[in-house]
Amino acid sequence: MKKSSSQIMIVLGIAVVTAIGFAGMYIMRPTAPVEKLEDRIEKLEVINAKQTDYFPSIKTQAVVESRFNITLQSQVLGQIVYISPKFLAGGYFDTDEVILKIDPSDYELALAQAEVNVARAEQTLSFESEQADLAKKDWDKYGVGEPTDLVLRIPQLKEAEAGLRGAHANYEAQRIRLERTEVKAPYPLMIATKQVDLGQIVGNNQALATIFGTEEAEIRMPLSQKQMDLLSATKVGILEESEYLDVKVRDLTREGDIVWDAKIKRIESNIDRMSRVYFAVATIDDPMNIKTDKATPPLLPGVFVDLEVIGKKIENVYRVPAKAMRDDNNIYYYEDEKLLTKPVEVLDRDQEIVTIISGISNEDKIVTSPPFSYVPGMKSAIASIDGIPVAGPGGPGGRPGGAAAPAAQPASSTAAAAAEMPAAATQEANAEGGRPNFANMTPEQRRAAVANMTPEQRQALQARRAARQAAGGGQGGRPQGAN
Repeated sequence: MKKSSSQIMIVLGIAVVTAIGFAGMYIMRPTAPVEKLEDRIEKLEVINAKQTDYFPSIKTQAVVESRFNITLQSQVLGQIVYISPKFLAGGYFDTDEVILKIDPSDYELALAQAEVNVARAEQTLSFESEQADLAKKDWDKYGVGEPTDLVLRIPQLKEAEAGLRGAHANYEAQRIRLERTEVKAPYPLMIATKQVDLGQIVGNNQALATIFGTEEAEIRMPLSQKQMDLLSATKVGILEESEYLDVKVRDLTREGDIVWDAKIKRIESNIDRMSRVYFAVATIDDPMNIKTDKATPPLLPGVFVDLEVIGKKIENVYRVPAKAMRDDNNIYYYEDEKLLTKPVEVLDRDQEIVTIISGISNEDKIVTSPPFSYVPGMKSAIASIDGIPVAGPGGPGGRPGGAAAPAAQPASSTAAAAAEMPAAATQEANAEGGRPNFANMTPEQRRAAVANMTPEQRQALQARRAARQAAGGGQGGRPQGAN
């Protein structure tokens, strides 16, 4: 038992000595200089701010509808005795073209009888007119004083005149009924569905077919108040031609980029109570390509389309990449070797471009490569302007990332150390996404590797070092110089 205890004490002693040795190595390890965030020099890509003209646009979706979309109904009672060969779904009829006919026999007889009644009424009126003339002559020859209307047969004459007017009205009514036995197209149209067929007896106001007009299609699109303001749409109702807005219509179910041209010609005056949106109505002339020979295919009612509304030109705005914005209303810019931000007024934005109407000027250099971490007024240098490299500190001739070289290490020494970096370390760095293996480097090579890191890589390295320190040196007391 005593012998076993002695062996345990010896093992523990060896372990303690070993731990103390590793601790000493960790404490006495060489450390690379840690660059402060506020002291580094950022290499920046900038563009010169330039004013330009801008046509704002908004995108939305809606359904194509015909301007005229109705149910065609019969206006008389009778049997269908004729239908056009085109009386099918998809059949086209021009204005006043006969679609179908209802048996006209009864209506022809009624019209003939009305014609007889007109002739009788004309005869009666002629007789009463002659009798009135005779009565007037007899009174002038034999009468004394003023004659009464009855003596002069004035009531009888008025009755005959009224009878003729009634006969003419009845004749016109019968003529119209006879005319309505022929169902004609009220305007250029297509048959959507037919609901009757040859030989069928139909009544007054019975549905014959559903039809839609082909001269003009309408697209009723929702617009928010913000979109209305962006488009400078300040008027509702029917617009003047100078106020029309261009619309690009796309059916994404078709292959290729097929675009129909439309125009917003009116804006409805009512606002949807639930969604608080306006409804602008765009029209497309001859959407079925019947009257004109267009390159685009027919655009049928019921198609769900994407819409791009093009607004009126806005002059003297700035269009900058979205990555130049720090947040919704602050932009990065370069001035006096510093990276700064300032507020701007944004008119419009999308995922790539922001349109600014105030807050910057033509003298500003807008930064399009903002750093991962930003300190107000941090030291900076220009790497390129409008995509053209700039020579000098921070430019192509300077170190990548614009980081400053350590004060204790001359630039020539750093470059030489980097050139002497072992090939294995370089290969490992490439394999690990730019993370070099510090364990196989000399202190000079480690400093050179740090100097050639991007700001993000240096931050990641510092974070790893801090994590190892917090864990007591990492696995097996790994020196900080290793990654």
